[in-house]
Amino acid sequence: MCDVTDVISFSQAADQKSCSRATLYRAVDDGRLNDVVVGERRMLIQDEKWEDFEPKFIGLRARELDNANL
Repeated sequence: MCDVTDVISFSQAADQKSCSRATLYRAVDDGRLNDVVVGERRMLIQDEKWEDFEPKFIGLRARELDNANL
């Protein structure tokens, strides 16, 4: 069982990883991240998978800006 200090909300995680919450939910669904239900909320577990996680895409707007700089 993880300690409460080992979890992070999907919103906070999205800010930290510069991706959307939907990206994080998909990562949980396909096994790239682990989550746990705390009360009525799903929270991400800050474990080795979390530390190694890099989103595949960081969002359409960011990609448009990146392509504009080519």
